[in-house]
Amino acid sequence: MKSTFFKSQQVQEDLHTIFQTYQDIASKSSALPTMDAEEKQEHIAECKALIDRQKIFYHRLALASAEDPEAADMKNRINMMVNAFGYKSLPDCMDAMIVTLDNAAHREGLDG
Repeated sequence: MKSTFFKSQQVQEDLHTIFQTYQDIASKSSALPTMDAEEKQEHIAECKALIDRQKIFYHRLALASAEDPEAADMKNRINMMVNAFGYKSLPDCMDAMIVTLDNAAHREGLDG
């Protein structure tokens, strides 16, 4: 089997977007204590959007793993990592992150 998943232009663009979004969110996170309610709500929405992008990418990776050894290796390494944190899969871990973000929004009174 030939490895092509990570060589795809779309995959490269998706990875770049995910990484750039993560960097943007991480750089803003230190200011979280000083953010007003609207800024916190926007930050939570950005985090959820990143998680959605990562979920979509993971599902594409999982599909590709059936035919691409590099994709299969990456999927296995991701699964081992999330298993070490007590999750059965990356989507389960990400669903837990969404719950955590929703709970934080609720504590801050940002949920409506």
